[in-house]
Amino acid sequence: MQKLLLPWGQLIEPEKWIFVIGCYSSGTTLLKKIISNHPQIGGLSLEGVSLTDALPRPEEFGWTRLWYKCIDEIRLEPGPGMEKRAARAKKHWSLWFPKDVPNLVEKSVANTARTPFLQEYFPPAYFIYIIRDGYAAAGGIREKADPGRWNNPNYEDEYPIELCAKQWLASDEIVQQDRKNLDRFLQIYYEDLTENTEETVSRITNFLGISDFPRKILQGKWNIHEKHEEINNMNERSFGRLTGEDVEKIRAVAGERLERHGYRPPDEGKLKRAD
Repeated sequence: MQKLLLPWGQLIEPEKWIFVIGCYSSGTTLLKKIISNHPQIGGLSLEGVSLTDALPRPEEFGWTRLWYKCIDEIRLEPGPGMEKRAARAKKHWSLWFPKDVPNLVEKSVANTARTPFLQEYFPPAYFIYIIRDGYAAAGGIREKADPGRWNNPNYEDEYPIELCAKQWLASDEIVQQDRKNLDRFLQIYYEDLTENTEETVSRITNFLGISDFPRKILQGKWNIHEKHEEINNMNERSFGRLTGEDVEKIRAVAGERLERHGYRPPDEGKLKRAD
């Protein structure tokens, strides 16, 4: 289908390419939806990697929601042939992006692993990195992943929590490594976005150099993963799906970096009781 649609696409050149990056289950969808509701910004209805064959997806290699397990295939670096690959993605996306806005936002979680490629071939590229408590994010990855659907060679029902924690760790490691060479980069926290929404969104509009969001947009309800709710911090709900053993395994994998971001293990009273 994408090959058939390619001749109808165009090489779009927005004023700004805005890329939302972050780990799975970290608020990237919420953030992208908020940003795309700004009157000067348009977004895609799906992750961009689903609408082009130019950018590899971890699902192609059987590792849904765990791109770190196929990093060599996911990671793209500037080099020979990469400009054509980027042009192919732009042509595909041009068929789905709104035509009446100057700036475009794209959210594909796997893009977290290839920001140098995006900066080189999607100028001017603006990166907004959202971090969420890794205990909650790891639990969310385990809950939402369906490895059997993608013919994973090792897991059918769910991933071990340790692998989910490693994905959170890998996401932060690669972003902190790459950010030093990114021209336009903003880091925010999921907890700030959900608890101090207007202030955090103001940081985003200042970073992008655009007008403030109309307040009524931020105070409405949002359709996120089949839920229609106001913006809320969902961490405690996620903690309730973890056992004490889960927490210890996450801590063993990513505890040092979690603490670096100010995240401590959730209180026992917030956790699921082990069977």
